[in-house]
Amino acid sequence: MTSVKKGKRLYRILDFARVVQIFENKELFFARPSSWDDPYEKILNHYKKDSIFSQCWSLSDVSDAMWRIYSQNGMGVRISTTVGKLGEVLKASARNMDVSPREIKYNYRLEKVKYMTPVEVRDEASKIADEMLHSFDIGRAVDMLYVKRLAFKHENELRATLYFPCDKNLSGKGVTVPIDPHEFIDRILLDPRAPDEVIKAFKIYFKEVLGFKGRVGRSALYRVPKSIEIMTKEISVKDI
Repeated sequence: MTSVKKGKRLYRILDFARVVQIFENKELFFARPSSWDDPYEKILNHYKKDSIFSQCWSLSDVSDAMWRIYSQNGMGVRISTTVGKLGEVLKASARNMDVSPREIKYNYRLEKVKYMTPVEVRDEASKIADEMLHSFDIGRAVDMLYVKRLAFKHENELRATLYFPCDKNLSGKGVTVPIDPHEFIDRILLDPRAPDEVIKAFKIYFKEVLGFKGRVGRSALYRVPKSIEIMTKEISVKDI
């Protein structure tokens, strides 16, 4: 599945409302890559593209860039889990998913993303396309989702992908899989730039309304460190 150790922690920064939805609906959303903003995510066009669904996690625990990109107006919430827990969710989903009126099996992948130059990404896409001229291989098609441009290297991404081999044209931009959010999510951090009032309100909501038992706190990214005094004496002419 992946060479990353099961105990390695993973992170996602989402809008507060989306995190609440995870707890209330008890499910994770996997999007079609065709709905993403990055055009290079869609550079390989094939007839099975609408049967692939992905979700992005970061291996970086502290990232100013990630807070600024994914936490709008200081309202972002960082959830964390482990590679092992995410892998179990994928495995359970791969065993079966109810798509009325029948059960349909599908495969999954959980791997780190490799970062390349734009030219290297295009070359990789052309290589994969050439290999599949006469025989389509969904595994090779999905390989393209595990290379990104160097401009995104700050994401340090581990990507989870589900292949749903269903002839039915699913509506919407993705699919959801069931989870126990209280078991899956082990920590919650709030935007380091958020006002104290927002931090207090979010803590109350997660703890008292949603009943989350794990840690909820503000990111320490911008915590002011203890100042260090430089003790020097004025140099006089006699000291020279």
